[in-house]
Amino acid sequence: MTVVGVHVRTNINVVARANVYSANEIVRIFYEVVSDAGLNVTELAEIQPTIEKGLRAWLAMRKLEAAYLEVFDPVTHVVRCRTDLNIVYTSETNERHRTDIDRVKTATSSLGRYPGCKYRVVVSLADGAPDVGGWDTTELGSVDHLTQRDVGDVIDTAAVQSRMFTWS
Repeated sequence: MTVVGVHVRTNINVVARANVYSANEIVRIFYEVVSDAGLNVTELAEIQPTIEKGLRAWLAMRKLEAAYLEVFDPVTHVVRCRTDLNIVYTSETNERHRTDIDRVKTATSSLGRYPGCKYRVVVSLADGAPDVGGWDTTELGSVDHLTQRDVGDVIDTAAVQSRMFTWS
């Protein structure tokens, strides 16, 4: 009986660390996008606590399906580029924390520069996801006029994996 309790506690710690790591890496990837697009990273830093609070809660409850960073024209509201991080949950116990940041940097450097544009972080959630302060219901902007590129797997942990797509 004691061995089972120890195993469960160890597994919970692995998952908790993987969720925190994944939330941090999603934000890190969004910083790369914002910086490479020539936009103001200070605005992202100002909302980072709210973003992280939501990501960590939804990852822990396995309710986060995807996180998006949309860059859009503030006058027309037309999306100029978007980065998608699709989430897949795993049930592994081998602890690992990997981000293919070189792959991310290569992808974000080819998105283009968008001076004068604004950006926002949007998520898609599974049914039953809790409300988190600072987050409001919204819709993604259309990317029908953009081309999607599959960047590949970029975040790999024992609990969460993420595949990146870009639109430009």
